[in-house]
Amino acid sequence: MHPMVLSPHEPVAAPAVHAIPRRYVALGLIIVATILVAVLVLIRNDNGADQTPSGEIFTPAPTSLLQTIGHIPTATVDAVGVTATAGPISPPLPTNNPALWVASPRGVANLPVVFFYGAEFAPYAAAESWPVVVALSRFGTFTQLGLAQSGSSVAFSDTSTFTFWQARYTSLWLDLQTVERYGSLDPTGGGYTALQTPTARQAASVEAYDTSKSTFPLLDVANHYTLIGSAFAPSVLDGLSQSDIVADLAFPASPVTQAVVGAANEITAAICTVTGQRPAAVCDTRGVAAADAKMAISRPAAS
Repeated sequence: MHPMVLSPHEPVAAPAVHAIPRRYVALGLIIVATILVAVLVLIRNDNGADQTPSGEIFTPAPTSLLQTIGHIPTATVDAVGVTATAGPISPPLPTNNPALWVASPRGVANLPVVFFYGAEFAPYAAAESWPVVVALSRFGTFTQLGLAQSGSSVAFSDTSTFTFWQARYTSLWLDLQTVERYGSLDPTGGGYTALQTPTARQAASVEAYDTSKSTFPLLDVANHYTLIGSAFAPSVLDGLSQSDIVADLAFPASPVTQAVVGAANEITAAICTVTGQRPAAVCDTRGVAAADAKMAISRPAAS
């Protein structure tokens, strides 16, 4: 399509001059101002850190899946304890740092922070996300969590998992902070798509406890307990979908349940040390008590 050009032989009519009522002038100014504000908002959002990278797709986990994870029977938790038939489980280790990492989300003062630093492509982060989600579901509620798989060109490829990118979680007992540093896409072959950047405080945790800034995952329980890598081998989840794994959690003898719930019990025990052993319905279960014994956690004497 070419722009319309007046022929030099066609006379141009002089524009008619009309008086414009003041109310229309005011209305026009309001409309212009509204458009400018909208443009500024678009510019701001385009430069924001939370924008969806090209090619990244967020797939929310079904509500039924999250509800099942959040309501694993206490009998299963107690039956599993910390014994895994699928192999050894690595618990979070004490940092021996007395400073408690706290935050004040939603105006609630000084809640202990649980920080997960992961990457969607990383298979060990994929495996560890399972017990982290199970443990956190005992202290609060995920209203949004994404489905994901580890990278297709890494060891333990295509491990079914969750992503904390765009996750929504509420709790009376703790403040969950997560960073999915990279996605699972490598569109150019030169590296995985960056998703999120840690804050200064989160970066300090990575600096202090991670073996490198590209080792995933790191779990930091309020600066008191940390775990680098996965508590169990990702091979336990090999070939299983998210639905398969959740269905297995109904059977205490399943190797998947032994690994996921056993690791979740140990994470829960670590979290209970920074919440004052609350809520009691979680922290006083036999499964968590077994984790206390394994991790040499001494509970304060009852008053």
